[in-house]
Amino acid sequence: MPREMPTKTITVPANLLRACEQFNAGLYFDSHETLEEIWQEEVGDVRDLYKGLIQVAAALVHVTRGNFIGANRLFRTGVGYLAPYRQAGAMGFDIGRICLDAEAAHARLVADGPETVRFSLESAPRWSWDGSRVVEEARRWRAWGFDRAGNALEMEIPDLGE
Repeated sequence: MPREMPTKTITVPANLLRACEQFNAGLYFDSHETLEEIWQEEVGDVRDLYKGLIQVAAALVHVTRGNFIGANRLFRTGVGYLAPYRQAGAMGFDIGRICLDAEAAHARLVADGPETVRFSLESAPRWSWDGSRVVEEARRWRAWGFDRAGNALEMEIPDLGE
């Protein structure tokens, strides 16, 4: 008899808020994982937004581990995925600010070079998230996890363990 995969219930806004809080606390891997729960389910245009945020968080995981090559690549690709959302923002995030901060962190990484990967939580990028914008943006992007009116739905996803 096949085993049933455990599931858990999430809402997209709760995951976005948690990912922002985790990122700002320097828990970049956790932020990455929280965003991945949404990214794995999203099939629309906003999927690339989540992928860009995931890659910026992952770049900082690499910075904290002293991995120049991984951080260098993920800063570049992350900002690239975020580019279409940069001017207007999306899903409650100020993507323009996130891109500027990621570019500044990337520039510091490159200036220091591969032999001197430094990290300081005090100078690390910070994200802000405005949940009041999510209803409108969920409608605009036809995002997964929302009804047609933009209201968040409780969604069942695989629980891969924490």
